[in-house]
Amino acid sequence: MIAWIVKPIRCFFLLLMISILFSGCSLVGESVKSVENISNYAELLFKRQNFLTQQVMMLLEDDIAEVEDEKIYQAEDQMHEACHLLNEYANREIDGKGTSIFFRRLLQRSFDKCEEKVIQMDLILKDIDENLPPI
Repeated sequence: MIAWIVKPIRCFFLLLMISILFSGCSLVGESVKSVENISNYAELLFKRQNFLTQQVMMLLEDDIAEVEDEKIYQAEDQMHEACHLLNEYANREIDGKGTSIFFRRLLQRSFDKCEEKVIQMDLILKDIDENLPPI
C-alpha cells in the first residue's frame, strides 16, 4: 500500500523538477538575449551620440551666430547629462570591466531620455546646417 502512494509522489516530484529545470533554462536564455540586446542598442546609441559631438566640434570651429552657439552648448550639455550612464557603460566596456545587473537596469531605463536628447541635438544641427550659407 505504501509503495502505491510513494510512486505517484516520486513521479510528481520528478515532473516538478523537470519543469523547474526547463523554465530555469528558458529564463537564462532570455537573460542572455536581453544583455546582448542592451549591448547592441547601447553601442548604436553611443556611436550616434559621438558622431553628433564630433559634428558640434566641427560646427563650432565655423563662424556661427552667438545665439546658435548658446543653443548648441545647451543641447550638448543636456545630451551629455542624459547619456552619462551610457558613456560610463562604454568606458567600462572599453576598459574590459564588467557591469552589474543593477547598473545595466539603470542604463536601460536611461535609454529613452538619452535617445530623446540625441534626437533633439540632431534636429538642432540639421536646422543650423540648413540655415548656413553655402560655401
